[in-house]
Amino acid sequence: MPDAVSVRVPATSANLGPGFDCLGLALDLWGTITVRRSSERTEDEPMAAMALLGARRVFERSHTDAYQWHASYEGTLPIARGLGASAVARVGGIVAANVLSGEKLNDEELLSIATDLEGHADNAAPALFGGFQVSAVEGDRVFHTSAPLPDGLQAVLFVPEVRMATKDARRVVPDSLSRADAVFNIGRSSLLVAALASGRLDLLDAATQDRLHQRQRAELMPAMVPVFEAARGAGAHCAYLSGSGSTICALATENAEEIGAAMSEAGSANDAPGETIITRPSAKGAEVEA
Repeated sequence: MPDAVSVRVPATSANLGPGFDCLGLALDLWGTITVRRSSERTEDEPMAAMALLGARRVFERSHTDAYQWHASYEGTLPIARGLGASAVARVGGIVAANVLSGEKLNDEELLSIATDLEGHADNAAPALFGGFQVSAVEGDRVFHTSAPLPDGLQAVLFVPEVRMATKDARRVVPDSLSRADAVFNIGRSSLLVAALASGRLDLLDAATQDRLHQRQRAELMPAMVPVFEAARGAGAHCAYLSGSGSTICALATENAEEIGAAMSEAGSANDAPGETIITRPSAKGAEVEA
């Protein structure tokens, strides 16, 4: 058994508008989790603590001897900004621990552990497998599949300085929907998967509309709608709240710099200054570093 394993894990963008807790996209932004045999404390660093919790779940499941373990995180991912940082930590710890314990668990078991820790699979599945993932959870089982993306797709991220706590963002989501709103979201999320798979970029604006969480979360982040409008006005195919926020993601195939500048200007004009990151989807998920 090696003394340490490091795992690179991609950031993720979940929901994509209507696909609440079901759709997620891996991004070409990475963090690295290392799990090693050590008596050092980990709990003081949140990313490392989440990684170690995931690792311990694997060690328990695989009946690995209870050595002293330490986890560490390296990367520049924005934390608490809706880019799947917790999934990066947990998936990294889980994958590293599986290697350390002799790879006794398969990918589906790893995903089940990550989903249980995350509470949903929208970030866990793309962090583990990469690409654009569609998932559904029933008990301990996670049904998931990748779906194709059009060539040349870019993700323009506006990352506000302000954090949006997941617990606060989920608090404003209603417990129930009218039939009309439920049908609206079912139709839009289905249209989104089909539009991306078929390259119908002209449908993405309509397909990323949502009635379940975005307008409710706009109460917590008033700059959201102006940033959406600025992104579309500058040439983005669509814009949506990434995960529970505060990051806003615009999907584009050209004019990425102009779109980012417009989003940043709209954010600053609405008391939400931030930074812009231009990246693209990642076909790769978590990978063990040699």
